[in-house]
Amino acid sequence: MKNVIMLGLLAGVLIGCGGDPQKKKETVQPEKDGQQASVVDYRKQGMDYAMAVQGALGKTLQGKIRETGTAGAIEFCNVRALAITDSVARTLGASISRITDQPRNPQNRANAEEMKFISNFRAELVAGQAPEPLIVRQDSLTYFYYPILTSNLCLQCHGKRDSDIAPEVYQKLQMLYPEDKAVAYSANQLRGLWKVAFNE
Repeated sequence: MKNVIMLGLLAGVLIGCGGDPQKKKETVQPEKDGQQASVVDYRKQGMDYAMAVQGALGKTLQGKIRETGTAGAIEFCNVRALAITDSVARTLGASISRITDQPRNPQNRANAEEMKFISNFRAELVAGQAPEPLIVRQDSLTYFYYPILTSNLCLQCHGKRDSDIAPEVYQKLQMLYPEDKAVAYSANQLRGLWKVAFNE
């Protein structure tokens, strides 16, 4: 449950589509015998890394929600969440972030190619398909992408203003994120993607 809560509350704070939703996902192509195993390794390692950051953020965020409520937790995320993410990423030897097409924090805006990945993931979810990690080889680096979905609890920060987000929470969001685009979601919608860039 903590993982689900953390994903929803942090996705917009730390986080227009394009592309063909039917486009086949890009993967690391095996070039020689045995390389296919590296795809599986990247998938497992990427998930492990993303969940390590999620765990570190989730533990701290849950404490802040208990201490200060949702509005206080938003303020904490604004100041500390990226620093915690970077700290865990350095320990693991990778670059880890969240990206989205509707950012709360402008630093988390996906680039043009990543917008296509988001669009494809969103189309799969609408079609009832379970999302699977995406492994992409680009510019001599390997990237891992995995969807961040909203839960009912996420809606207190990312839902609809009149029905889900409390007035004091909305006021805090407007103060800290005047260009916030991470609202008006329903449960089980795609908020963004975990992104892991492996240092090779």
